[in-house]
Amino acid sequence: MEVVERIKKLLEPIANEHRYYIVDITCRREGGRLALRVLADKEGGITIDDCTRLNNELSELLDRENIIEEQYVLEVSSPGLDRKLNKDEDFTWAVGKRIKVTTYAPLDGKNVFVGMLAGLGEGTVVIEENGTSWEIPREKLASARLADSV
Repeated sequence: MEVVERIKKLLEPIANEHRYYIVDITCRREGGRLALRVLADKEGGITIDDCTRLNNELSELLDRENIIEEQYVLEVSSPGLDRKLNKDEDFTWAVGKRIKVTTYAPLDGKNVFVGMLAGLGEGTVVIEENGTSWEIPREKLASARLADSV
């Protein structure tokens, strides 16, 4: 089983207990060091104290389970105001929120859409932008993120 999947399984009980939502987990070598990053959120927003709690509990579990056998850096943080939307769960969570979507190729002459995420269709993302509803095929999405900071 891949390291990230094993870590995800370890995190599930902690996340459920504290009502955290694990947005993403990455484990990669950066500058010769292994970096393990966990992005987490919760209803109403995750705090620094929440991130510290999750970091401490995960660190203790990782030490006990010895999943990563080499030295690593663990970072637990919020996904931020411009949170990326990748998985179905991310889009479902973001329904009703303002998002920015960029497409690989223009749709009706444009490839950047900023508006409220109205929902998900069959393989599409539905955005309400200035009174116009756009149904954008998921395979045409180059990027999607929250647009609170746009």
